[in-house]
Amino acid sequence: MLRLSPTLADLARLYPWMERAAAGSGVPPALLPGMQVVLEEVVSNIARHGFAPGAPGEIEVVLAQDGAGFSLTVRDDGAAFDPTAAPARPRRASLLEDEVGGWGLGLVRHFCADIVYARVEGRNALTLRFTG
Repeated sequence: MLRLSPTLADLARLYPWMERAAAGSGVPPALLPGMQVVLEEVVSNIARHGFAPGAPGEIEVVLAQDGAGFSLTVRDDGAAFDPTAAPARPRRASLLEDEVGGWGLGLVRHFCADIVYARVEGRNALTLRFTG
């Protein structure tokens, strides 16, 4: 388990932890890059949007073997947000017509086999499942 504060400095601990946890849990090397992209996207969005600037808080990450695959569960005590209910971002006809940003949930949906959200005792709980 990894516990982080919602600060950019603390988020630097995310990748090294994920690499160690994945190696210790037997995550296949081909699965790891997608898991890292999803975890970085989810945790950085929680840190940026789930807490008021400078507000204290905690983000907790757990990696587990989950049946035929693996899961990352991310819990936080920030503002309630259900990413499973958020609409997909519409695609534009060309990159020139598009705006920067806003593609994170699409990446999460692309790499995850399943995404489950719950608000439990005032905390967000997001379980991201990966198979492969």
